[in-house]
Amino acid sequence: MTIEQLEPASLYDSNIYLLSGERTVLIDTGTGFQVDDTIRDIRKILNGRSLDIVILTHRHYDHVGGLNAIITEFGPKEVYAGSRDAEPLREGDTKSTLGTSFGGKISPSDVKDLNDGDVVDIGAHRLRTIWTPGHTIGSICLYDEVTGSLFAGDTVFFNGVGRYDLPTSSLDQLIDSLRKLSKIDITGFYPGHGPSVQKGGNEAVLRGLRQVGA
Repeated sequence: MTIEQLEPASLYDSNIYLLSGERTVLIDTGTGFQVDDTIRDIRKILNGRSLDIVILTHRHYDHVGGLNAIITEFGPKEVYAGSRDAEPLREGDTKSTLGTSFGGKISPSDVKDLNDGDVVDIGAHRLRTIWTPGHTIGSICLYDEVTGSLFAGDTVFFNGVGRYDLPTSSLDQLIDSLRKLSKIDITGFYPGHGPSVQKGGNEAVLRGLRQVGA
């Protein structure tokens, strides 16, 4: 499996990752403010392949705003998000997704639920869903059971943690989520913002725990 990190097309975009194995998976979609650039980059990496799956780490607009344009352009077979954050995406809830804060709008999308422990099988690799509420009530991380790579969304960054002062956020839940992640053997670490690393992912989680005083 190869992991490609797209260059943010907009200042406010989240990190976007494109995984290519037997199936192709896009993790998060950015704001969509400059979605033509994002689509161009995805198409270049796919190199003629189809986009099979999109997975959203949480509901916030900087991670989901480009979803509908990407669905229209690539027609992925499946789109997923954590079950507590998939509902506002199905409803097109612009306020709950912070679209109003970013000056954007969310349209309803057919997003399927992922629950804790669910596995997205992409062939030789298996992405296990880890429910990690705290930044939002439905935040998830994705853990590749083969390589030990973690796609962390905004739960934890290389040097910090996601905000816990937003609607549906909770510091107590975030601490519990970080403790859960600290028990997993993490090698590659791919957060929703900031730098990623190919080894030593557990250190980022431990730094996050120290930051929140846990």
